[in-house]
Amino acid sequence: MRLDAELVPAPVHAGLALDEALLESIRAGGRPILRFWVSERAVVIGRSQDAADEVDRVAAERDNVPVVRRCSGGGAVVHYPGNLNVSLVIRAGGAGGVEAAFARFGACVSEAIGALGVGAYVEGSAVVASSGKLAGAAQARRGDAVLYHCTLLLEPDVVPMDRYLRALRPGYVASRVPSRPRRTVTVSEIVERRVEAPEAVASLGRAFAGLLGGEDGGQ
Repeated sequence: MRLDAELVPAPVHAGLALDEALLESIRAGGRPILRFWVSERAVVIGRSQDAADEVDRVAAERDNVPVVRRCSGGGAVVHYPGNLNVSLVIRAGGAGGVEAAFARFGACVSEAIGALGVGAYVEGSAVVASSGKLAGAAQARRGDAVLYHCTLLLEPDVVPMDRYLRALRPGYVASRVPSRPRRTVTVSEIVERRVEAPEAVASLGRAFAGLLGGEDGGQ
């Protein structure tokens, strides 16, 4: 399995497009890859969501924040440079079913942040601590190829998420797939020191390597 890290904030559409391209590469016989990346501020909605339900476009346009749809399911999230994106593309044989993949790869994330001093556990598609949600994950599956990706909250944002996300406001109603908002917390807030992307990448790399080792993810 190949590892890659791109930790200079880049436009989110480029990072999501690469996730999808790598998913297609697995279908074509490519090697599994674990990728870490950081994006500029953006609102990202799930594959089957209605953007009008999920995003305050007036606020997003005023702040010049792009709204982008990803190829995976799940709810709307805000990306910003204090997030670390973790993307794993692998064959289905190395992932298992949808719930099994969330449990298996979420456990790697919780193990990695545990090594940084955070007590966390997997709850559905999320990784949570007692004080809130630390990471949310989604999947896309095409043929024998699986994309698991999550956003891990490392540092607090200066902009509240409800500035853009309607799901965090009273009266939210979704006509299609709904977001499931909950209180969030960052790794840095829990450990009471600044945890930056390179430190988190090192810990995550060790955790995923311990699970997947040098195997090819079921190829």
